[in-house]
Amino acid sequence: MKILVVTNLYPPHHAGTYDLRCQTVVEALRLRGHEFKIVTSNHGLNTEQRDAEIHRGFRLNGVFGHPALSGYREMLALEKHNHEVWRDALAGFRPDLVYFWSLHGLSKSLLVAVREAHLPVVYDVADRWLSDEFRLDPWLRWWNRPGPNLARASLELSGQRNRHETVAPTRLMKGYDRVAEIFGPPDALAGVPPNSISVCRFDRIYFCSQALKTVAEQAGFQVAHGDVIHPGIPTETFLGELKPLGTPVKKLLVVSPLAEGCGVMTALKALKQAREGGLKMTLSICGRGASEQVSQLRSFVVQHQLPVEFLTVSNVNRDLAAVYRQHDALLYTSELEEPFVSTPLEAMASGLPVIGAFTGGARELLRHGENAFIYTPGEVIELVSRIQELHLQPALRRQIAEVAQAEVSRSYSETLMIDQIESFLQLSLELWGKS
Repeated sequence: MKILVVTNLYPPHHAGTYDLRCQTVVEALRLRGHEFKIVTSNHGLNTEQRDAEIHRGFRLNGVFGHPALSGYREMLALEKHNHEVWRDALAGFRPDLVYFWSLHGLSKSLLVAVREAHLPVVYDVADRWLSDEFRLDPWLRWWNRPGPNLARASLELSGQRNRHETVAPTRLMKGYDRVAEIFGPPDALAGVPPNSISVCRFDRIYFCSQALKTVAEQAGFQVAHGDVIHPGIPTETFLGELKPLGTPVKKLLVVSPLAEGCGVMTALKALKQAREGGLKMTLSICGRGASEQVSQLRSFVVQHQLPVEFLTVSNVNRDLAAVYRQHDALLYTSELEEPFVSTPLEAMASGLPVIGAFTGGARELLRHGENAFIYTPGEVIELVSRIQELHLQPALRRQIAEVAQAEVSRSYSETLMIDQIESFLQLSLELWGKS
């Protein structure tokens, strides 16, 4: 297959997990004989950049440090530019299939343009660009929200809106000038039934978790038919030996971005209470973050004289596996509704028992007393209790680690994820041919 990938970021100019996963999938499928062209933003560059495989030409709006444009002329210029990049990539590559990844910060009107290309389209959704951000797209919202807008009315009366449709689409569907169920006021949006919005079609779509799919359904988008393909990890990289049954739990580990909602302060408070209760454990924190957040964590450590080490790794793929093996258990502490997380999977593959906050996509992974210990996000006393269980029940701890490691190897390998995605893409092409 010749596959045109549309995404907001692509390594080495990236922001985190989601865009790295896109690269992983592209490179793995390329090794299986598929041909790719990636069209993405110029984030991290001063100008456009293109070669045979990647065109870094899109301009982002209001994300990753790019200015938020809301004036009509500014938005029009950005939309025209992005659609020119899109048309150039489409004409130059002539794909069999278009493959959308994250549109966070990208023109959502590209979803309109792709329908005009009359090609099969697949959507990989691993963040909340669909459920949350679609409604806030500056260009589409300016044209489609209900209510008076004198400038818009003037452009419509003069026929300017119709002329835009070929270079920077404004309508989600022909004949719809206003779309209240997407761009209406908050009180109107609250009454939109799940899976009821008919002006947007996502026929072939999959999500990284059932949790994220449910959020999109509840926002009204018709995605109940969508699949769930969980992200995988390179299990062969992380696979490690289980600790002997009698090995005491001394070294706890947190691997997390150090940002608001990461829950690392909860881990520090729990460590403090656990040590006051007689448990002689240490904690390593592996991650980077804003200086203010890191300073707060370090201040707490110093104030309470806690045995905490802050770690950083220069190469995650190369160094993180060794970090896991140097510790006895992982604390997954996020207090956010993360779509899905790979850190617990990596720790489980490494043979570590996991104590995890029961939130977001982790609800689909963690089962208390079976493959992990779980606690309510942000609840310090409950986390302390789980740490005590980990210490006092070595047989259960070992059993949980065994079950988790086997489960990750069986169900969450990177190879399995690639197999599932490749099958989804091939079926999408076949179904298009039959339609």
